[in-house]
This record gives sequence, structure tokens and C-alpha cells, in this order.
Amino acid sequence: MTAAVILGACGIGATVYWNEYEPDIPETGEMHLTYDVDFSVDENLAGGAQDLFYGKVTALKGQKDLGMGPETQFAVAVQRVFKGDVTGTIVVNQQGGTTDEGTVVLPEGDKLLQVGKRYLFATNYHEEQRFNTLIPVYGDQLIPDTEAPAPGAPDADGDGQSTMSDRWTAAVKNQNDLSSAPPEVEPTEEPDEDPTPKASP
Repeated sequence: MTAAVILGACGIGATVYWNEYEPDIPETGEMHLTYDVDFSVDENLAGGAQDLFYGKVTALKGQKDLGMGPETQFAVAVQRVFKGDVTGTIVVNQQGGTTDEGTVVLPEGDKLLQVGKRYLFATNYHEEQRFNTLIPVYGDQLIPDTEAPAPGAPDADGDGQSTMSDRWTAAVKNQNDLSSAPPEVEPTEEPDEDPTPKASP
């Protein structure tokens, strides 16, 4: 069985696939995603998120189906904000979960958040539901501590060490603007003839 899903964040499209297994084994499936941008690039992830922050998952809140398949909500204690204005404990929504038939469906390569774990979150606020929805796959990165080493990241604070904090501070500073459409291409040469049709005599 398959079901088409269009995800709201940053023009992401997805198709949900799941396969039938033996009756006593839970079915699993994946959402196969297509992106307008490459969110594996830190500057794109920062640019595509309204809020980019570090926090700890403290509780499983529940699950909803908003017409695009199951979505799972978690309570997250915000511990450091790199972009946006989230504070305290908020509800983070993750696309994916368990269907009524018992099928576990997740975006390809993603895993459900785990209570007690700390992550880098990249989210966009859903005004109607009043929760922050993760950018799938790349918007929930398991990080034990913001001061954990980040090889290859710039030393944003100049202390001689490259940490996860440096990495995401630099990503926000250099974030790519994903809100504007590419400019229209202007013709480089004038047409040889006037393309406007002439009136008949």
C-alpha cells in the first residue's frame, strides 16, 4: 500500500511506502522525500528553519493525523537558542508515527525522537496547532552537548576549539535565504523581428 503525502515545510514532498509482513510482526514504512533545497547543508537548514535550538526531549505527548499521515508530539525543554525565540518547554511535532493499522511510518532515514535524549532541533511553527514541526530527517540531530567537538566547524567564539555551538552559530550567521524565488532570466539579445502580430489591412 502507498499513500501520497505533501509536507508543509519548505516545499517538501513525500510519498509513504509500507510493506506487509507476517501478522505478528509490526509493519514498518518510510516516507520518501523530495526537497527543493539540500537540508544536509547547515546554512540551508538554518535558513529553512524559523527556530534552531538545542534541547532535551522530556516526554511523549501524543499523536495526531492532520491528513498527511501520523505525526507525533513531544515535550522539549529548550536549553540553547541559535535562532528564533523559543523558551521554556515547548511541543515539538515530528512527521511520522504509527498508523491505525499498526504501521510505523517515518521519513526516509529519520528516527522517532527518544525521551531523555538531547538534539539540535530545526523547526517551523504551526500556528493552528501551536507546535513546532521538525524539518524532516535533518531537523533532529542527536547531540549530547553543545560543547561537543565539531571537527571542521569554524571556531566561532575564538577559544581555539570547534564545538557544536560554534557550528550552529556559524550556520545561522551564514544562513541561506530560502524565502525568495530565483530571479527571472532576462533576454540577452533583442529579437530580430517584432513578435507583435500586425493588423490586417
